[in-house]
Amino acid sequence: MRFPTAEVERAVTAAGVEVLGVRVPRERAREVWEEWRGRHSETGWWPYITLSSPTGMAEGRRESGRDAGVLEQWVGEAVCQDHDARAASILVSACRWAVEEVANVDDDPDLWRSDYDPDRLAPLLAPPVERPLRGVSQWATGTRDFFEKDLRWVHLVGARGGYEVPVLLPFVYTTWNWSGYGNRGLTPLDASALLRRWHEQWGAELFFAMGPYLELVVDRPPLDPRGAAQAAAELHAYCIDTVHDPVETGDTMARSTMWSLWWD
Repeated sequence: MRFPTAEVERAVTAAGVEVLGVRVPRERAREVWEEWRGRHSETGWWPYITLSSPTGMAEGRRESGRDAGVLEQWVGEAVCQDHDARAASILVSACRWAVEEVANVDDDPDLWRSDYDPDRLAPLLAPPVERPLRGVSQWATGTRDFFEKDLRWVHLVGARGGYEVPVLLPFVYTTWNWSGYGNRGLTPLDASALLRRWHEQWGAELFFAMGPYLELVVDRPPLDPRGAAQAAAELHAYCIDTVHDPVETGDTMARSTMWSLWWD
């Protein structure tokens, strides 16, 4: 109804997941996304913004060997798993990985541990802020780098929430240089656990996904040092390529309404 001349494209992935898509002007992509997010409880379709058509996304992703049964199992696990516990284990494994990396280097492991320990990180952050910092999209509606195009695709996927998208479309976002998520081989179930935790804790919603790029709209970002430290530590564990400095992230992105991540 908003774009009566727009043609809806439909594609089905090799695993049988249906994706609908329509192209919209870049400056209106957020508006369309917000509308369909608001109607998710009625439709069951979750929207996200990207640059690829449904057909291009379905044909270009490496889903061979993942049939509908595998995806059904993954989605079932994503729904039933203790996402808080899984997020905590990701934080612990990331810390262990970092400490082991510097074990033979003249460095203090405790300095690395503080990056992953919210209780140690919180005293290093700025005092509480009264309202969320304004987050700005870099890729969904912005013109950064090679994203200087006038149109965006809004995809719709049948899902309980944006946190299921990584298991329904395992390569909707990933990295160029690694076969898994990040540089420690995290799985789509790990991604789903983090996204669901962030959704329930801070109202984070999957907004933009493509290649090594991910953006989340955050309705209730943490404003106090302890909450911001928790978010920054988890973001650091998930995407160290973007979150180099958890202190800086805890004072800025973690307290903002947009989280933009990029795997190098």
